[in-house]
Amino acid sequence: MNSRSFSSSDFAFFEELAEASPGWAKEELDGNSLERYMSAYAMYNGEWLVWEDRGLPAALSFHLEWAPSNGKPWLGTLLVHPDFRQKGRAKEVIETIGKRLKEKGHKALFAAVPYEKDAWLNMLARSGFEQLKTEKDKEGKRYLIMVLPLA
Repeated sequence: MNSRSFSSSDFAFFEELAEASPGWAKEELDGNSLERYMSAYAMYNGEWLVWEDRGLPAALSFHLEWAPSNGKPWLGTLLVHPDFRQKGRAKEVIETIGKRLKEKGHKALFAAVPYEKDAWLNMLARSGFEQLKTEKDKEGKRYLIMVLPLA
């Protein structure tokens, strides 16, 4: 798959992904618009990418090279279109992001997943992520911190 930077013309694709991923939308959007969701991450200076398979949009990702929490790269969002799920596309996206980060000298990629989101955890584990620790946010919600070694 090839990636390109997200543009305003990709909002319809993002909306389609959100509709096809109601669990993600409930957890991440919390009733807010996609524009508001994206703007909340603007201060992190991360990269929104659209991933295409044979010219068709297949996935969307957001990652950053430097997170305020630990100064390391983090995968923030990864959504795969239903037509491309269960075909290794998420793993391919993660591997490509990891390769690009490794070329820049990074040693690991992190991700945080709500503790009860087994499908999300399993997808990350199948893509090479390992469980690092659990943390709680200000409201007491538990997250599993995952790490993908890039060495």
